[in-house]
Amino acid sequence: MLPYLLILVAFAADRLTKWWASNNLTDSGPVYVHDYVTLYPTYNRGIAFGLLQGIGPIVGWISIAVVFGLFIYMIRVPRSMWLLRIGLALIIGGAMGNLIDRVTAGQVLDFIQTPIRPGIFNVADIMINTGVVLSLLGALLQRDHPEREQQELEVDEKPAA
Repeated sequence: MLPYLLILVAFAADRLTKWWASNNLTDSGPVYVHDYVTLYPTYNRGIAFGLLQGIGPIVGWISIAVVFGLFIYMIRVPRSMWLLRIGLALIIGGAMGNLIDRVTAGQVLDFIQTPIRPGIFNVADIMINTGVVLSLLGALLQRDHPEREQQELEVDEKPAA
């Protein structure tokens, strides 16, 4: 249940922050929030890190298949690999947030800038990057045990009394 909730939370956080940024930030200049955070709206018509500008709509349609595939994979991952499932959920939720922008507008609103990381990004990018790290950690640290997976399947398959 938690991974499905995280998909919705990641998606909603991205959509709400992009809505706020598009209504409250202007192109007249950056807003300095802190030494480590500057808000400045810009649009990415390419892929990650601004590469391949102009192919945003194509990437959007390809992303639909990737998100669907990740969702099917997440469903099939055993519950015992909870860290991998949480990571996949964050990737899916963030990707869906950027996907909406790519398919509807052909570009993604990025508005967060920090000296810690190059480029300008958004909440969906944070979710995706966090999800990748958690997925890798989950895959490395929570090795699947066939006997545990079989026990989970047996419990799920028993009819209710």
